[in-house]
Amino acid sequence: MKKLNTKQTIFLTLFIIGSIYILFLKSELYESNTNVVIKNLNNKTNIGNFSLLLPANSNTQDVYTIQTYLESFDELTKLNKKFHLLEHYKSNQVDIIARLKKWNTKEDFLKLYQKRLQVIFDTTTGIMNIAFLHTNPKIAYEIVQQLINDANNKINEDNKLIAEKQLKFITKQVEKNKIALDKSIKKLEIFQNTHSILDPKQTAQSQFTLMSSLKAELLQKKAKLNQLRQYMNEKNFEIIRLKNDIKQLKRTLYKIKKELASKHNKKSLNLYIFEFERLKNMVELNTELYKQSLLQLEQIKTDINKNSKMLLVLTKPYIAQGYKYPEKLKDIITLILILSLLYGIITLIEAIIKEHLD
Repeated sequence: MKKLNTKQTIFLTLFIIGSIYILFLKSELYESNTNVVIKNLNNKTNIGNFSLLLPANSNTQDVYTIQTYLESFDELTKLNKKFHLLEHYKSNQVDIIARLKKWNTKEDFLKLYQKRLQVIFDTTTGIMNIAFLHTNPKIAYEIVQQLINDANNKINEDNKLIAEKQLKFITKQVEKNKIALDKSIKKLEIFQNTHSILDPKQTAQSQFTLMSSLKAELLQKKAKLNQLRQYMNEKNFEIIRLKNDIKQLKRTLYKIKKELASKHNKKSLNLYIFEFERLKNMVELNTELYKQSLLQLEQIKTDINKNSKMLLVLTKPYIAQGYKYPEKLKDIITLILILSLLYGIITLIEAIIKEHLD
């Protein structure tokens, strides 16, 4: 048998060490995963309809919010308190290469956690896959369950924070609208009390009705006067009475017209009507604004106390029976290819150097 040279011995030793690490020392990681979609509870859609699972009900922004949050140090801190991940990553349950050392920082801790976590979003189907790797399959399962709960709380927590800000704004708006309504009602009351008129429009309508009646009576009187003049003297008592009646009717009509539309009379009904309608419209407008703000206030109070969205679990997480990583056969083949390539490169370099020296 041909004796191995130093170079071959070194590469063979590296292969044996690498194989021993892959086969016996590298941590066996178990995966637990779940598939979820974001369901908007405000959508009035039949729960039996498969369209609930389509991306129309999955808010992409919410998905990336969840992904960012689950990969954050905030979520890692929560999980660490419950599952003691930092202690686990420093223990001999993790192989010596992947294990955290005393000098490793929080950033290193976060990177290792993110390496164990997998959050993938399929934009075509709207389905999000959440997976976690751990040396203990039961803990991997429990962590995925916790990730689902925390993600569900996060999307509703953000919505509730927004609703609380809206609540503060709407509460101020309700108070502002209430003050405006009270002021407009007060102004209308002052106007009615000052002018002793409940509704000048109705008063004007009464005046117009009276004018019509007086005009009809005036025409009758004039017709009767013309008729009597045909056979009576102007000094006749009946003609004099009719003339006086006609004068009185004209004076009354003039007075009413003046009250209704005089430009010079500040107490004219026209001005009263315009002012009254303006004040009345302000009361109606402020009433409607106040009513709408109250409805918005009640809606926001309801939104704060309920979840507007939830993670709909399509496939439940489970406790794995076999490890997913490392893929030992694949890793050994990769190791052989890398060492062979490296061996070939070094051999080629040696041959080139030898040829130049010769």
